[in-house]
Amino acid sequence: MSIDITPGTRVSVRPHEWQPTPGIEGQTCHDLKVVSVHDNPDDSRFAWVRAHGIDCSWPTADCTAPWCWEVLVSVDVLAAVAAGTR
Repeated sequence: MSIDITPGTRVSVRPHEWQPTPGIEGQTCHDLKVVSVHDNPDDSRFAWVRAHGIDCSWPTADCTAPWCWEVLVSVDVLAAVAAGTR
């Protein structure tokens, strides 16, 4: 499932809505600023999200990385963000 999220969109994830690596559930809450979203061919319930943390200094010169986070996020969460219901 391909979900279109505009770069710069804020996505808030709660425990169990994201995975730092496949099969390992995230245990904390995070606010992310999306850089890009990519399908996950191994588990359609999650999509790969590249993002910066909200507290990251990007897009200033202090953060030169293209992204700070690369995590799996529930497609239900991403769909709700895309629909404006979350």
